[in-house]
Amino acid sequence: MAQRRRIYCKFCDFFCYTPDDFVVHIEKKHDEMIPEDQTPWQFSYYLRTGKDHGNCVVCKQETGWNESTHKYNRFCDNPRCKEKYREEFKKRMIGKYGKTTLLNDPDQQRKMLANRKISGKYLWSDRAHEIDYTGTYEKSFLEFLDHVLEFDPDDIMSPSPHTYYYKLDEDIHFYIPDFFIPSLELEVEIKDENNTHPNRINIDGPKERAKDEVMSKNHYNYLKIKGKNNELMFTYLEKAKLKDMNQEKKPIIML
Repeated sequence: MAQRRRIYCKFCDFFCYTPDDFVVHIEKKHDEMIPEDQTPWQFSYYLRTGKDHGNCVVCKQETGWNESTHKYNRFCDNPRCKEKYREEFKKRMIGKYGKTTLLNDPDQQRKMLANRKISGKYLWSDRAHEIDYTGTYEKSFLEFLDHVLEFDPDDIMSPSPHTYYYKLDEDIHFYIPDFFIPSLELEVEIKDENNTHPNRINIDGPKERAKDEVMSKNHYNYLKIKGKNNELMFTYLEKAKLKDMNQEKKPIIML
């Protein structure tokens, strides 16, 4: 078993082992040190990193704090930055792999998924944001992010703007995760847990293993959820807190 790393307080001799305990200590014992414009979690992040703001990965403008993920947002409030990010990533992939037919075109695949009968748009509880989903399990995940975790809808991209390529039977295939959460640098894949027909297992098994291998070597974090087992997000968030607190670089992979 790996030895747990201690987290030391900069204002007294207190130490603990979890980010949550550290934030509770700061809030209870050193509340006067927390700036009025910062939450305890934001101040904790500042103490660890020295950063009091984020920067948009596209325009480099300052970004705000995300209390749901305890990170600074990776995109500013301008929706055009997200679109520009998608376009730039798409150009890089076209330059690397090219396009042959519509069925090999990831953009066409996204359109086909969006047009399925079980696809739709989820209306966020703020009654202002709509997020695309491609099935009932994906909709359930959005409901979980909305009502249980109270996520910022601007921090969810559906589907992921990233396209991943893998090799199977000497052919190159592409894969698009269901969601991308920028502040967590997290790709999320939702799988049907009831698809146990032998024919489907024989077809999907090698494909899933190939995709898992690609995502395991990816520099983004990756979480695969089967069915409506959305509570796995709690486990992921705990791992993400520890990773951030320890300033670890290796991505979190939960298959």
